[in-house]
Parts: sequence; C-alpha cells; structure tokens
Amino acid sequence: MITNLVRRLISVRSMLPAALAMFCAASLGVFQMQEVALAQAASDTYKDVYDGWKWWHVYCYRCHGVNGIGATNAPNLIDPNRRLSQAAFLKIVRDGIPDKGMQAWDKLLDPKQIGQIHMYVLARTDNVLPPGRPDEVGPNGGAWVPPRGWPKR
Repeated sequence: MITNLVRRLISVRSMLPAALAMFCAASLGVFQMQEVALAQAASDTYKDVYDGWKWWHVYCYRCHGVNGIGATNAPNLIDPNRRLSQAAFLKIVRDGIPDKGMQAWDKLLDPKQIGQIHMYVLARTDNVLPPGRPDEVGPNGGAWVPPRGWPKR
C-alpha cells in the first residue's frame, strides 16, 4: 500500500513540470494571438490610411493640395480647428458643396473609399502621418502601429 502511494506521488510529481510547461505554452499562445490581433488591427488601420492617400491623390489633391493644407480654391482639411466627423465628411464628399465649387463625388467614390480618405485626413490632422507619400507597408518597411486610442472619432 505504501509503495502504491509512493508510486502515485512520484508520477504526479513527474507530471507537474510537464503540466506547468503546457500551461505556460498555452498562456504564451494566448498572448501571441492577442499581439497578432492588435498588429492586424493596426495593419488594417494603416491600409485604410494608405488607401485613403491613394484616393486623395486621384481625386482631392488638385484642389486641397498635395498634403491637405488647402489652396486658393479649397480649404485646409488638416486644420485641427476645422476637424470634421466621419458622417459630416462623408456627406460633404458624397453630395458636394455646389455653391462653393465642391463637386459631388458619389458617382466615383463609394462610402468605403470616402471613409478611407477621411482616415488619411485624420492621420494628417492628428500628425500621425507626416507630409508626403506614406510607405505602403508602414514606416521604414515595418509594421505601422498607430498611437494608442487613434483614430479619435
């Protein structure tokens, strides 16, 4: 009877390190999955900003300037004091402001594309993205991680 008890204790004691190792590996996997999810969210955000820049340079820069600082015929869109909500931005871009010379873009841009342009404008307004052409994958070829809490909508 004592020998059976000793055998059980030895077998339980030998399984403890293995169980601990499995627990640590599982925990690490959870943390890695969370990091991957955060990196993916940052990557998706950056893709929207980058795609917004591409649409900007097809449709918007002629009037609002290469970096969104405005021109003689269109306002500065990166002025923090003139920040537009996504809904207001969508409405203005979609419907235009005919009496101020802004055409409606609803025939050429869908709401997703307009939202991407808004993300680009927000990134420039919040100084999250410097002037000029953004890198396609992120700064210096690495993953782009937006500041905590960005975008502030």
